[in-house]
Amino acid sequence: MLPTVKECIAEMINAKARANRSDRYLRQLRVSLTSFCKGRANVPISQVSFGDVEKWVFTREWAPKTRKGYLADVRGLFRFAMRRGWLDKDVSIGIELPRDAGARPPDIHTPEQVFTVLEAARKADLDVMRHLALRYFAGLRSAEAHRLTEENIMLDRGYIEVPASKAKTRRRRLVKIQPCLAKWLALGGTLRPMSPSRSVRRVIRLSLVKWAHNVSRHSFVSYHLAAFQNAGKTALEAGHSEQMLFAHYRELVTPEAAARYWAIVPPPSRAKI
Repeated sequence: MLPTVKECIAEMINAKARANRSDRYLRQLRVSLTSFCKGRANVPISQVSFGDVEKWVFTREWAPKTRKGYLADVRGLFRFAMRRGWLDKDVSIGIELPRDAGARPPDIHTPEQVFTVLEAARKADLDVMRHLALRYFAGLRSAEAHRLTEENIMLDRGYIEVPASKAKTRRRRLVKIQPCLAKWLALGGTLRPMSPSRSVRRVIRLSLVKWAHNVSRHSFVSYHLAAFQNAGKTALEAGHSEQMLFAHYRELVTPEAAARYWAIVPPPSRAKI
């Protein structure tokens, strides 16, 4: 007997949890799939139609980004059901979402703002400075940076390791330590778990630089792509897809600005000998 929508969702979420997906990902999955489940919980997954999905996604007053994310989660549900042999095809394939004409590019910092933030952190807390330097120059997501420790900084090999257990995507990746990052790391500090609200945010407030969610990571991706002109390399180090890079980051900054970004280093007198 084929499972109902509710049973299929429960099995998918359990499978993702067993696969060690992040808590944040699982919470989001529950929210989107719970919405889809309403009114069709006891319907066999095989009986859900294209029209059911289309009506669900277009009759809600969601922002374009929310609609896109929720539809992606439901498509993931259908692919999961196909892998389990419960479906022959993904009925949502033909749904086309309207282009979001008002979509804004990701918020990034100028090279001058990056230097201001790191200098404020250097003066206030070297541990926070080390943490922020890794976010700016290794592209770590804020949650990933809070999970890493000193053993993940492989100076002898010239890489930052983001283990699968600490990555949002649950896939291990290595990020090259660029010369500018090496110089900030040379100032000292210890990479350790810390309070995002009491430690990092306090330092950011001291810098007086406006801060948006994951702005340091968005800056890394934008300037890395502009400087090295290699979408595959940027995607690999950032843990992104190339499709996402071209959709959101391509031509966001100039090569000249990128060159200044990767030249951000501490004042010479501050570096340790």
